[in-house]
Amino acid sequence: MAWAVFCFIVAVCLAQTACTRDEVAAAVATMAVEFEATLEPWGATTVANARALSTNVPAVIATSKAQPLSTLTFVDDLTPEGVAFAEEIVTRPEVPSSVAALPTAVSSPTTIVTPAPLPTDVPTSGPTSSPSPTSTQTPAPMATPTRVSIAESVEVTGGSMILIPGGFFQMGASADDMAAECGLFREGCQSDWFRASEPIHTVLLRRYYIDAHEVTNDAFIEFLNQSGTNCDGHICLDPEQSQLTLENGIWQAPEGLARHPVTGATWYGAAAFCQWREARLPTETEWEKAAAWDDTEAVARRYPWGDEFDGQALNFCDAACSEPQAAGDYDDTFAGTAPVASFPNGRSAYGLYDMAGNVWEWVADWYDPAYYEMSAEANPTGPETGEDRTVRGGSWFDTGNFTATAIRFPSSPDNSDKTIGFRCAADLP
Repeated sequence: MAWAVFCFIVAVCLAQTACTRDEVAAAVATMAVEFEATLEPWGATTVANARALSTNVPAVIATSKAQPLSTLTFVDDLTPEGVAFAEEIVTRPEVPSSVAALPTAVSSPTTIVTPAPLPTDVPTSGPTSSPSPTSTQTPAPMATPTRVSIAESVEVTGGSMILIPGGFFQMGASADDMAAECGLFREGCQSDWFRASEPIHTVLLRRYYIDAHEVTNDAFIEFLNQSGTNCDGHICLDPEQSQLTLENGIWQAPEGLARHPVTGATWYGAAAFCQWREARLPTETEWEKAAAWDDTEAVARRYPWGDEFDGQALNFCDAACSEPQAAGDYDDTFAGTAPVASFPNGRSAYGLYDMAGNVWEWVADWYDPAYYEMSAEANPTGPETGEDRTVRGGSWFDTGNFTATAIRFPSSPDNSDKTIGFRCAADLP
């Protein structure tokens, strides 16, 4: 994919008659992340060959310039998102008429020298000199790259992680559309509530792992009993907002709640747990791709399972929820949290559980309602600073529309609440 997009960019430059060196450099830099992710599994030899790419660019251009853009076969390998993204990278400036065409190289004529005949008076009885043998140097064979197998899932403390492939995807949603969806659940919905999810934009992500479900009470107990309750100078957990108890210096979960998602953890507690597990909190972009994107259809889903709300696919505030906003048309029988992975019909396209409902989930990013208007095009990590962190996904306390995949809200990193949990992510080793 990365090579195809790069070639497409070169071809677009050719179609424009002229493309500056800076434009080609910018295009290569933009694709570097995805190209690197693609090459890593093939070993050091392939990476070394790729680093020599800059010396081969003139040859690529010379070979491709004679072909119309429409005849280049690599165009067929691009997704529509890849084509659109590449066309945005390469601009089409007008070429001044004063720019002279490059001279055409002319091959020099080949001179054939016919050796003169030997004189007849040369004695034939003398020794005949044999021509010196020509030394032929056999090139060393190139090492065959060995593809490293990447596991689609890995076991971790308390569950497993799922591999999310790298590539382009669209994130965000229309505030007007989200307000209309909100109106199906309650009155008084306003578009301004959802402006932070605009605009819809295309992002490039490297591949990564993310937990198949939310971190559970039993996993967090193991962390607390080993590491204590001080997380980077902040409390890790508020027992009054969690389901955990401390008895004789040992953290425990009441019977039947071990597989429920941990609640009451601060952002600092969530980040410390993931670090203890040799992982990290997912970025907001990673979280949204894992929740919303469907690679097969190349579309973002409004909810992890599809565009239509399904009250049987998640734990939200329904008839079992004793809150004024409860939706009486559904009943999942859970008045609070539910055991993780209780709703298989609510899985995302990548097979992740509980990306909608059950508990809000901490992500790594600081919160900025305008961030989607200025986020990086590749592997964004959120604002550099802020007052609040971001939570995603909705919870058992919320109406169904607030469990949509593009919903994003702020929460103080010191906040410990019975509606907030988290899951971890990890880079590839």
